[in-house]
Amino acid sequence: MPDVSEYTPHSIYVLEPHVEYVSAENGYIPIESIAGRIYGKPYSSLRGCQRDDEHIGNDSVKLYELASDEEYLQAVDDFDAVTIYLGWDSRTGTSVYKSGMTALEYWLSIRVADESAPATVEANPPPTQDLENAVFEDRFFADRAFSPSLRLILGDLIRRGELPRGNYLYRHWW
Repeated sequence: MPDVSEYTPHSIYVLEPHVEYVSAENGYIPIESIAGRIYGKPYSSLRGCQRDDEHIGNDSVKLYELASDEEYLQAVDDFDAVTIYLGWDSRTGTSVYKSGMTALEYWLSIRVADESAPATVEANPPPTQDLENAVFEDRFFADRAFSPSLRLILGDLIRRGELPRGNYLYRHWW
């Protein structure tokens, strides 16, 4: 996998969730494999993009503008925030937040069941349920329950020197 200095400078970099479609010729960036390597856990770029735009569908694109100092620093500040929006509680008519940990810490605390850790939460918990240290039956439900924002992940990967500074086009397709 190329390091950040090996990417050809572009005005817009293309993020590809399917690593098998990344090549030196097309210059696409395998976002899920990079995030998985850095964070030690599979990352669902679609679920992360849906945290930024809940209505994004298949065969869609979303532009992440992180070239300017202001946009990039805002993404990094948001990544480091210790308050996470969990969702809207229609019963109480209020937004629900979790404080005391970053979205990355929260996401990393959610696991998939194995022999040593059986599932502790139902497949489709309410969106406002606190899932810190939850164990799901499989990855599909864990990803659906919570994945960090793709914008925040991009900001952190740029800060770590894994990606070049710039604007990113996320392509989601089946």
